[in-house]
Amino acid sequence: MSFKTVLSALATLAALASTATADNITAANPQSLMDFFTSEGAPAKLVEDNVGDPKIELKHYDTNFAVYFYGCDDGKSCDAIQFFSGYGTEGKVAIAKINSWNTDRRFGRAYLTDEGNARVEYDIYTGADGVSSEDFSEMFEIWVDLMGKFEDHIEWE
Repeated sequence: MSFKTVLSALATLAALASTATADNITAANPQSLMDFFTSEGAPAKLVEDNVGDPKIELKHYDTNFAVYFYGCDDGKSCDAIQFFSGYGTEGKVAIAKINSWNTDRRFGRAYLTDEGNARVEYDIYTGADGVSSEDFSEMFEIWVDLMGKFEDHIEWE
């Protein structure tokens, strides 16, 4: 193989890798998540949280939830997100029920606030390169499934 052929092959691989990374969903680019949610038909609004990091508020299948961004540097260059949903259960859900959720589930942790409200969260590390839209779609399906099962588990109406 000639040097020119090797250089051409390397350039092609670099271009493909660059294109794949550009299409990835990453916490460093909140718009990539907004575009994904728009394509899923989930109305979303990009706002700022109380520490200046991005936050996405959205509704999907009649459930409101948020996406928080973590590992940020002054509200930019974030490397992780957290799906979050809270429920005003006001002490009606026992800690034993929350503990059974956490014991039986691989993804999504739950807890009660000091006020007795139930919460469920699911963290995703996207790193610098992000994750493919196909993989993120799978993660989003896991999240949507988790919310539904959690609402059933706490008998949310």
